[in-house]
Amino acid sequence: MRRRGQRAIAVATTLSLLLLLIHPALAADPEVDRLIRGPAGKDWVTNGGNLTNQRYSTLKQIDTTNVAQLKGAWMTRLKGSGAGGKYSFEASPLVKDGLMYVVTGNDDVFALNAKTGAILWEYWSGIDQKISTVCCGWVNRGLAMGEGLLFSGQLDANFVALDMKTGEVKWKTPLEKWENGYTITSAPLYYDGIVYSGISGGEFGVRGRLTALDAKTGAILWRSYTLPGPGERGSETWPPGTDHSMRGGATIWNTPALDPDLGLIYFVTGNCGPDYDGSMREGDNLFCASMMALKAKTGEYVWH
Repeated sequence: MRRRGQRAIAVATTLSLLLLLIHPALAADPEVDRLIRGPAGKDWVTNGGNLTNQRYSTLKQIDTTNVAQLKGAWMTRLKGSGAGGKYSFEASPLVKDGLMYVVTGNDDVFALNAKTGAILWEYWSGIDQKISTVCCGWVNRGLAMGEGLLFSGQLDANFVALDMKTGEVKWKTPLEKWENGYTITSAPLYYDGIVYSGISGGEFGVRGRLTALDAKTGAILWRSYTLPGPGERGSETWPPGTDHSMRGGATIWNTPALDPDLGLIYFVTGNCGPDYDGSMREGDNLFCASMMALKAKTGEYVWH
């Protein structure tokens, strides 16, 4: 009986190890995972403040009785990054442990002392200034953080992870090519070892999608297309005998929201393309201008 019991324990242990190898744990930043689940306080660790993008802060120092007394504390020049008519500065800074992280319309990233504005490190993207597939100005809508990394999508359709302490590039993953009409302008979302990114370019004949990447390595875990291929759910809402649904937009240029209890990730999609001439694409054209829910771990469709 003892030998049989030992054998059963050995088999169970072996199976457990195999499961760990097959499904390695992605979660490696319990602090950020905890902060991002509740309302923001002194730390602002994601673009929308928390997983549901409520942009609510629990801080009480500034209220209706003293807001009129606010004055500038410091001003920092970001060495010319994002200066010029073609750039927009739309990103909400991230703040953690007294440091502020900002990204400019040129996809350059700066770490600042939040109290003094002193620049601690800088990352210069070096992206091609000849990029021509940008519809609405050069813009980066924000960063994500987790596992000691900052995550940023770029206008050249690359996705990059930087060391939060130094700005060193830890990995870079191409999600597409800007020459094919694709850019990234959305602020990504990090949770539980996965970073999620949308794609932009609805005016340039692209196929919208949400991409999930392993936060540690940059490996693509899954892609979920917002435009159906032939025979897929929603393809019947596009003109038959055409490839419109493969290049009709439905891009994601906002930050998704995530419900960890349900295990679902939510986002809305942009316009169809061409956006001004609907006669070229009769029908409901799913999943343009839609709200969608997917399983956060797999990208499987749940509802729209």
